[in-house]
Amino acid sequence: MKISQPKLVLNPYEWLPGFGESKVSFRSVGVDLVLDVEYEKDVFDADGNEELSIVRREMVFKNVHSFIKLPFPGSIIFNFLGDASEFGLGELTEFRESEFVRNSLDSWRLLTSLEPPRLRHFSIQFLAENIAFHVLAEEVFLSGELSVI
Repeated sequence: MKISQPKLVLNPYEWLPGFGESKVSFRSVGVDLVLDVEYEKDVFDADGNEELSIVRREMVFKNVHSFIKLPFPGSIIFNFLGDASEFGLGELTEFRESEFVRNSLDSWRLLTSLEPPRLRHFSIQFLAENIAFHVLAEEVFLSGELSVI
């Protein structure tokens, strides 16, 4: 499927360590998809001693229509049209032109006369875990840091 016109949504390397994520998992909560991104962070205790802590953030995709989890690199489902320098690997990107969106909305219209959802095509590659996600959702939110128990 062809994709183009990337738009940066967020760069997780603004909060991930340079070596990236430690673990990525996903789960659904109703019609939302949650990507749990765990990573290591240096913290200081009350005495000023440095400790390593595992924390996580959630990327919550709201009202998900569909998603694809792929190995990265190695998948050729999506064909990017344009200058590869327009978006960076490992960044959460929205593709404003997407056959994935167009095909999903065409299928929606065949099934119902209800107003179609306002789908957006989000994509992110997790470079340490070697996986990529393509998500059709209405919106995405990033949580603050959460402790890992």
